[in-house]
Amino acid sequence: MALPDPFTVVHVGAEEEYDSPDYRFDNAHRDGPNALVIQRTVAGAAYFREAGGTTTVGPGQAMLFTHAEPTGYGFPAGSRESYRLRFLAFSPNGAQDLFARIRADFGSVVRMPDESEATALFDEAIERFRKRQFRDRLHESELVCRLLTALYREQVQGTRHSDPVEFGHHYLRNHFRSPINLKGVAQKCGVSREHFIREFSARYRESPGLMLRRLRLEHGRTLLAGTELSVQDVALASGFAGSNAFCRAFRTRFGHSPGHSRRRGTREPS
Repeated sequence: MALPDPFTVVHVGAEEEYDSPDYRFDNAHRDGPNALVIQRTVAGAAYFREAGGTTTVGPGQAMLFTHAEPTGYGFPAGSRESYRLRFLAFSPNGAQDLFARIRADFGSVVRMPDESEATALFDEAIERFRKRQFRDRLHESELVCRLLTALYREQVQGTRHSDPVEFGHHYLRNHFRSPINLKGVAQKCGVSREHFIREFSARYRESPGLMLRRLRLEHGRTLLAGTELSVQDVALASGFAGSNAFCRAFRTRFGHSPGHSRRRGTREPS
């Protein structure tokens, strides 16, 4: 049996302009191969319709959708300004999970400011497609992956002021392997440590301290099972100050020592 192709392929990248409500699409009835699409507003505005309602997509924003879902978009009725857009359509291979994660965490209409890294990579991908300047399929796939990663990072940074607690949640998930502490994370969020812990715990049903320790221990257990690193190196690579703290926390959570877990060669259920 042939393995599925893991590399993303760019189907099309282009810039278009519309000034009539005749411009509208229903994604549930699109022809052609399934594709993931990032469509960025350059000027004017469009609407994006999904089950939760309709959202205006203005300059500095982008809509994310696929060609096989019950959503739609188009030129807003009553608008007097032309809608200018750039879009990139690419295969789901190698990109589906991150694309879906962006939508799950931040919605289908996302930030994409003019001077952002995500926009620069987006424009580069479109121009390379138009001029046939991809070196090979690996370069093509790599650029799309970098674009999606930068787009995710842009959304995280956007929550820093709009929702400090959500920003802190993403910050913990992305930096747990570093020697961070809750006071420092709260400072990154621009709120007090007490406020951060209280609001975080109420929203996510888990304190930030417990989440930080859980992420570190789960990562440490994965390293024990899959590498030959020493317990000290596993501890440091998982965000702990040293092996003593790691071993105590590991035994408390999993009921046995890191060395015992490695000897058994199995992953115990958490």
